Amino acid sequence: MPDMWTATTPSAPWTASAIEIAVVIPAYRQPGLLPEAILSVLGQQSVPPVAVIVVDDGCPFPETAQVALDLAALHPGQVFLLRRPNGGLSAARNTGIDFALRAFPACRALHFLDADNRLHPHYLARALAALDAAPDGIGWVYPDIDEFGGREHWTTGGAFSLLQLLTCNYCEAGSVVRRKMVETGLRFDETMRDGFEDWDFWLSAAGRGWRGQHLPQAGFRYRRRPESMLSASERLRPLLLGLLHRKHAALLAPRHLLAEAAREAPRFALHMPDEGTIRLVADPAAPEGQCLSPNLARERLAAAMEQPSAVHHPDILCFTESAVLDLLTKSGVLHMVFWWGERLLREAQFVALEIVPTTEPMLALERPGPADGHVTAAPLILARSQVLWEAAGDPSPAWIESLQAPKPQPITALLRLRLPVPSSAASPIPLRLLLLEAAALGRLRRQRSGLPANWKREYRPPRSRMVADAEAAIGLGPLLPRLRQPGRRDIGFLLPLFSFAGLEKVILNQAAVLRRRGWRTHLIILGSGRIDRGADFPAAFDSVMLMEGLGEAAVAWESGYFGAGISHFGGSQSARDVLGVLATLDVLINVHSLAGQALMAPLRRLGIRTFGGLHLIEHGPHGEPRGTPHVQASYEHAYDGIMVISRQLRDWCIAAGIPARKLHLVANAPGYATRPARIAVALGARQRHRRRPLQVLFLGRMDWQKGLDRLAAIIDRSKELGLRWRVVGRAVLADANQPELGVPVEPPVFEPQALDELYAWADVLVLPSRFEGVPLVVLEAQRMGCTVIATGVGAVAEVIRHEEDGFLIPHHQPEEAIIAGFLATLARLAEDRTQLAAIGAAAAARLAACGWPERMQEFMDHLDKLVPPDRPSPAASPGMPG
Repeated sequence: MPDMWTATTPSAPWTASAIEIAVVIPAYRQPGLLPEAILSVLGQQSVPPVAVIVVDDGCPFPETAQVALDLAALHPGQVFLLRRPNGGLSAARNTGIDFALRAFPACRALHFLDADNRLHPHYLARALAALDAAPDGIGWVYPDIDEFGGREHWTTGGAFSLLQLLTCNYCEAGSVVRRKMVETGLRFDETMRDGFEDWDFWLSAAGRGWRGQHLPQAGFRYRRRPESMLSASERLRPLLLGLLHRKHAALLAPRHLLAEAAREAPRFALHMPDEGTIRLVADPAAPEGQCLSPNLARERLAAAMEQPSAVHHPDILCFTESAVLDLLTKSGVLHMVFWWGERLLREAQFVALEIVPTTEPMLALERPGPADGHVTAAPLILARSQVLWEAAGDPSPAWIESLQAPKPQPITALLRLRLPVPSSAASPIPLRLLLLEAAALGRLRRQRSGLPANWKREYRPPRSRMVADAEAAIGLGPLLPRLRQPGRRDIGFLLPLFSFAGLEKVILNQAAVLRRRGWRTHLIILGSGRIDRGADFPAAFDSVMLMEGLGEAAVAWESGYFGAGISHFGGSQSARDVLGVLATLDVLINVHSLAGQALMAPLRRLGIRTFGGLHLIEHGPHGEPRGTPHVQASYEHAYDGIMVISRQLRDWCIAAGIPARKLHLVANAPGYATRPARIAVALGARQRHRRRPLQVLFLGRMDWQKGLDRLAAIIDRSKELGLRWRVVGRAVLADANQPELGVPVEPPVFEPQALDELYAWADVLVLPSRFEGVPLVVLEAQRMGCTVIATGVGAVAEVIRHEEDGFLIPHHQPEEAIIAGFLATLARLAEDRTQLAAIGAAAAARLAACGWPERMQEFMDHLDKLVPPDRPSPAASPGMPG
């Protein structure tokens, strides 16, 4: 306490122009404590002129105003009394701020002192000196909390962390703020009368670009009583936290969290011998990052272990080589490996990566269990910093050195990645590097004192947890560690599987067009750990994410909307983990992922633009409509829009109640590009070989939808026509009732040149399907002048004009009539080669002007309006004040 006689001795009046610090003291129902607060300000030493502004917030006790008036009479020009109707703590502080800004033109700083707290005589001098010495972007300095009444002393030391402030208020209201911070209109929220208004104030300041700075040995005295406004607020904590999170959603936006983590709390420490430094990064693909010497990185890690709430060091250590990260980046799987590795580290102490080369055009990620026998040659190893630090403190290195054994003592997990690469990248270097680092940390740990680094207590959570805590606050698991790339937007395609089929060709082409438009494109598979990955994949996608075994198969079929399934994949930790992957996107297109339906509404609330992708209306064994359009209709409210590939599908959606303005027609085009010369050669060859037997092709999946039983009957009954048949395809879905076709089934063909050769060989393509969307095989065959005969299902009639550029067999007739229609058309074309040539030429001419960029133009323009290409990144920090 200051010298009471000095503080109560009359002083010479100060002029308003001399005041450099204003202390605002809201006063309500504490007249017995108010004098101590005022006198502690009047007793400040080595400080420029200070004014005390007491704001009587409609206090029912007349002693409150009388105390202020008596001290104002003793200290004219230093103590001021403002009276107002009761409006709460925020309103009282704001009244004091407004008065100080108007009354004291030379005032450089303000301090908010509650009427039951006190200041050490040197507090304001220290705070003002710290503000003067701080960079312009520092808007306030905050103290430790030294109790009186209670016995605790709490530290708030360490560098200021916005991430930590998002989930823990460690900045006392009794901080000293720069005048510039409040003279632009920043105020306390007067609607927050139940508490946390000071936390809201600091977050609002941070949202404007200001940052705080810790003031060590400040001398702030906090009166601790078991019942207070703070204790009342804590009882309402969940309610008040929800209010804060909604109000400061921009600070909690996933992109902002990632960017802020890159600045102050990177998640990974990359140990690579070819770099010579330890690189601290939030995104393993980002070239930038804080680079530390090995010794300095160890000192940082040690400090973080000793003062976990004040010092940050990446929670995850990665031991690898640059060539391995380059390989993973080139393959588009780097972020997937790190995300899965972090997830596995919840249970495991070490995660090892195995890369298995394959000659197949595929990519797969497996999680077979412990990494027994795989750690010694793993090209990449992940470990928690805490685990390595604890191992370094073990007097015996036997535990960690057992990683070299076939069955290590630590808990390990293996990530097995199957890639079309020439070698496995196996290397002994990562494990050797890890063991050397553990030994070096052991030497460092033995040199350090075992005494606590700070005698004050800590109430903040560890900084290693603060990103995860912020993610959890908005309902997310770990965010995919991929930072925004300046000038590019991110769009994802969510599917349950990805094989060599027509739908996947559509996605590949749409993604390739968007990528050329400047988007970063990402394939996300929820439900399978394997995809087919052809030669056209790298041009379509920047990255791939495979997720399975997370509970995504939880579906209720018995109570869905008009028989559609309902996804129960929501609310679990696994669902939050998947949301963490998707939340880093600007736009997400859900293509037939039923599990993903449960995630769309949460994503949309986070600001991600959500679209559905519909390709066909499926039918059951009795012809009943079912499938993804019904699911889409039931979840329509969670989407910004829906892409459809046909007018028929658009009309169905409108009839199902989906607003027409939400629908975007993106018609299909051929699944791959070809050269005009190939088309000309195919057309010419058919003219030259008009006397050969008619050559007929079936190309597609070998399943019930494609009408294999019909195909078998057509092949069998067409023998007398002397046709040459080829059947190319494979089963994608298990079907034990495939009929015998009577001709060999050739394996599927995927390469464009091989497909062109098939279409050029064929005079006719038959497609006796039971339901379809707009099959790419029809468009590709037509482009090569191959005449198509197809059942008039789905939207096939939108790409075939009957007897002009193809033939449609009516579908709503008995099976025998359908088969007879195919046979009659085949006989007609076998006989009339002139008509065959005319039909083929007409189809080729129409398809010549059909391209994906043109088909997608309207949708891409719409995306540009929703997510402008030149908009500021949502991950960027708010601009610092000028």
